[in-house]
Amino acid sequence: MRVDNCDLHTHTTYSDGRSPVDDNVRGAEAAGLDAIAIADHLFPEGSAEFGDRGRLRERLAEVQRARAWASVRVIMAVEATALDLRGAISVGPEDLAGVELVLVDLSKLTAGVGFAVPDGRLRQLDALFSLYSRLAEIPWVDVLAHPFNLGRFGLDLTLSDLPEGALRDLGQHLKAHGVACELISTFWWWWPQLHPDQVAEEYARVVRALAAGGACFTLASDAHANCSVGNLAWAQRVARLAEFGPEQWADLDALLARHTVGTASTAYG
Repeated sequence: MRVDNCDLHTHTTYSDGRSPVDDNVRGAEAAGLDAIAIADHLFPEGSAEFGDRGRLRERLAEVQRARAWASVRVIMAVEATALDLRGAISVGPEDLAGVELVLVDLSKLTAGVGFAVPDGRLRQLDALFSLYSRLAEIPWVDVLAHPFNLGRFGLDLTLSDLPEGALRDLGQHLKAHGVACELISTFWWWWPQLHPDQVAEEYARVVRALAAGGACFTLASDAHANCSVGNLAWAQRVARLAEFGPEQWADLDALLARHTVGTASTAYG
């Protein structure tokens, strides 16, 4: 199954979403999707926010119950976050019983991005591309969530600062490790300095260069309420601007198989 009619990043009341699991699943049914991922945040264990592993197990049980009645495929996922520029993340193998899909993002918790930012654009670019490469090398990571969502952090970088050569090299690295990139319809929100149309044009250049290196992509809404599930239009627009063909979309079955058969199967089919 290709992912271009799947919403592989939604949140529920188990993290910062406003709808329960069942309502997100019904939203996916209403949108006519093939699959939905319930991808709530999972911060380091013991964190006051989103760190409770007991809640993770409760969410897994709800997802399993939803599978019994849903007409769409319901995927148990987590959104991990990078913790530093060395590539440490908030989720380890011990957290992944029953988890089918692991996304990883950059966030306010990421030292070197969310705080303690290196001085100067060149140092920031080097740190950023090195970090994404390290994240791709983590065996249990499947998807880079909303990559280059930098506009609300204290960096000196814009999308136009991202070199096409470095993007192509990163695309090659992602392909080599079987890790997909995410196209997300709320990406424009991360760049309040720009009109959403300008973000679409500039981000299309970024994802086109990643694809030229061989990267494949997932599609998502990043919905935080059931009424936003399946809102894929902006991400699909970026894909059209980037002139995506079928080969640019990840293979969902192969992507999910990584957690049952190891890394021999990849998002690239």
